[in-house]
Amino acid sequence: MLFLLITAVVTSFSLSVLAASEGEEGAEDEGAAATTTTIESGLSPAVPVVQEEAVEPLADWTYRYMIPTGLALAAIVMLVTAIKYFTNVVRKRYRIVEE
Repeated sequence: MLFLLITAVVTSFSLSVLAASEGEEGAEDEGAAATTTTIESGLSPAVPVVQEEAVEPLADWTYRYMIPTGLALAAIVMLVTAIKYFTNVVRKRYRIVEE
């Protein structure tokens, strides 16, 4: 069972690395094909294209809300578990003997 899990992880990692390397090669080719120079010929384009600055997209709502909520719930569960352990086990372990 452990062997299958390790095999699945290694396979998915290798596939993701291959996909990422193919994506980088494709991006380099597209950038080279999309650029044109008009300075050498002295011609101006019919419609000037203004290149806008790349704006980083906002984080998805799952990263903004779900992950912090999950971490807070995990901390609360750990705290409640520690309190319940103390009240159920440690409190009953020692008894005060009155003389």
